[in-house]
Amino acid sequence: MTGLLAQTNAYIRNAERQHMDQKARQDQVRRPVQLIDQLLQELEELNLKGFKRVPVAYEPRLEEILRLVGPVQSLAVDLANIKVKVGISKLMDALFAVEEALFSERNGTPIPVEPEVETFEGGLFTAA
Repeated sequence: MTGLLAQTNAYIRNAERQHMDQKARQDQVRRPVQLIDQLLQELEELNLKGFKRVPVAYEPRLEEILRLVGPVQSLAVDLANIKVKVGISKLMDALFAVEEALFSERNGTPIPVEPEVETFEGGLFTAA
């Protein structure tokens, strides 16, 4: 009986540890995502006003994003485009790519889900 109790306690401790790790990963990603979202909104407004390049005044915020994201090798190309005096759309594309990578990191690797579609003989699908 104590073996089962010890096993259950170990399972609970493991689940708590996994939860804490996931929460820490989510907390680490939250701040850069907030900064990127705010910046994307402002860049869209600049773009609608006819600006072509990112103003120099945005440099401190871009540096903060780079500092928070850190040196992620998979994002080297996108991180290189996070700078001032580049085209607004180019910076926005880079920020979206960084944000997508952060979401993947925060949520773990997505599991591909097969659509539940019933097929019948002759290759016909259900209407639902």
